[in-house]
Amino acid sequence: MSSDLTITDKQDGFTQNQIAALQQMGVQDASQGDLAVFFHEVQRTGLDPFARQIYMIGRRTKVDGQWVTKYTIQTGIDGFRLIARRAADRSHEAFGEPVTAWCGPDAVWREAWLDAKHPPLAAKVVVQRGQGTFTGVATLEEYQGTRKVKDQDGSWHAEPTSMWKSKPAIMLAKCAEALALRKAFPQDLSGLYGDDEIQESDPKEEQKPAQQDDQPVQAEVMASKEQQDQVAALMRQGGVSKVSQAETAFKALVGKPISLPEQMTHEEAAMLLEAPSLVVSRTRQALSQEAPDASR
Repeated sequence: MSSDLTITDKQDGFTQNQIAALQQMGVQDASQGDLAVFFHEVQRTGLDPFARQIYMIGRRTKVDGQWVTKYTIQTGIDGFRLIARRAADRSHEAFGEPVTAWCGPDAVWREAWLDAKHPPLAAKVVVQRGQGTFTGVATLEEYQGTRKVKDQDGSWHAEPTSMWKSKPAIMLAKCAEALALRKAFPQDLSGLYGDDEIQESDPKEEQKPAQQDDQPVQAEVMASKEQQDQVAALMRQGGVSKVSQAETAFKALVGKPISLPEQMTHEEAAMLLEAPSLVVSRTRQALSQEAPDASR
């Protein structure tokens, strides 16, 4: 089956087996035009959709009074870095490590953000390509990801997603880096957006039809098998050996009550794997805090 999913240079579109696999990954409502655009981006970037390096996310929106699914092609920051590295290698240009800084209300840029109680208001990333430097600045107000919450009176309000609430400095830095990389490699990255750059629409502007319980729509890309295995291994290093411990660890790591790695989203897993030592230490800390309660 894996060979059936391999995309070759001779293809001019997805095969039926590849389309069937994509449909299982959440694009079953995509039109032939959507799939054609997606295939073009897959070939242009060299990223593998079946390894979750690049994917198409569907979101419901209202157009001329009708509810339709609109697709956005997205990748993680690792996909951006891979594309940039390949492009620099092809042109035999230097590609420097991104330099990141954050600032708060005082507008002073800092190399590390140490205020755990208050998120940074902006992040700046500088990327070097050849002899040029390219800067991306992302502000919290413009990029903070939100989710829709329905109040008791039936109205909607937006609040930060779990990842933006728990790791705002890292999330903001990833958005700034995507901006900088897109400036440095416009031919290779134009039209491609990172996971963390995409926000939900304003709750007042997007709601599902009444027959669908009036809940907001957002497709989620779940963690790949490789991501699941890596996170599970890190949690085992942190002392997790049973389901109850996994639930405690996941609540501390991603802020929601899950017990299995396959219940993580791609975004959550990618964020954890960017700081493996932190995953191990936070897991140990969460289990140690839980132990006294369990003994009572």
